Amino acid sequence: MMIKELASTKVLNELTRRIEQEEWKSGQKLPSLAAVAKEFQVGVSTVREALRILENKGYILIEHGRGMFVRNPNCWKQETTWDLTRLSVGDMFSLQEFRAVLEPEMAALAAERATPGQMANIKAAASKMIEDVANNEDYFEADIAFHEYIAEACSNEVMAQVMKGISDLLLESRRKTTRIPGSAERAAHFHMLIALAIEQRNSALAKEMMKAHLQDVRQDSMKLKEGWLAAAELKPRKGRKDHDNNQRV
Repeated sequence: MMIKELASTKVLNELTRRIEQEEWKSGQKLPSLAAVAKEFQVGVSTVREALRILENKGYILIEHGRGMFVRNPNCWKQETTWDLTRLSVGDMFSLQEFRAVLEPEMAALAAERATPGQMANIKAAASKMIEDVANNEDYFEADIAFHEYIAEACSNEVMAQVMKGISDLLLESRRKTTRIPGSAERAAHFHMLIALAIEQRNSALAKEMMKAHLQDVRQDSMKLKEGWLAAAELKPRKGRKDHDNNQRV
């Protein structure tokens, strides 16, 4: 089955190509967020997500107040040997099963190991999601960033890379479950509870809150599945309808 390429992936691939092929040379300042968004006809949040990945890979340096600059190839990080983004985005339940095994433990580790700065990032992402949801704005960036910040706070490079690897899947899953009324509000609420537990260094509470959050996401997915099945049952089937009509003649 073909997997639809997300807009952020398209932007990321093109920006990576320009840097690797030296269309943008080492030390060169990149265009502004707004300029890149206009060129690709996407939202600023989409471009910001692609640039954050490039920064994590060592391709660019983001200096607040000055701009974004291409880094020397010696700073580029080698690709990992796995690519989890090739999993089917339609298999939400497999993704949730994977997350239920990993993320509660990550939340507990983050509560034990996070630096004050990492705690601040986690809480800021939770606050931003609450604000975006309340203003009916695109909250997906803050949602994904929250989970990635927790992974980074574990001080475990494998965990951090795994979460970055499934970021597109997380985004696709959230886009589906957001159709359930109240889903985004509940997710934002759980994020803040988790952030506060991490801030308090309460690893047991952070773990339990993450479990509850993921269980809530799974319940939303079940509601979606039930809705799809109900819609399929209600969809007229021509052959059966013709058969019924013939029986009445």
